[in-house]
Amino acid sequence: MLKDDMAIHAGIPEKAVKAALLKIRENETYAGVTWDLGKTRSGRPIKIYFEAETMTEIHAVKKQLEQVLDEAGFDLYP
Repeated sequence: MLKDDMAIHAGIPEKAVKAALLKIRENETYAGVTWDLGKTRSGRPIKIYFEAETMTEIHAVKKQLEQVLDEAGFDLYP
């Protein structure tokens, strides 16, 4: 299994990130990727740790997460 992480800046609420991940989980395309949210602290980035068989799968989930958050009105790169 390959592992990778992603940091989401503190301006995006953890609740929104969790909702986006739940929405992604509904899609069978990303069934091979698992993730875990790191311990979050106020004013600090949200860390997400991904695990999958290939980096292509991880990159696809990251891109989808960015897209879902963008559609929800959150700017990942302020």
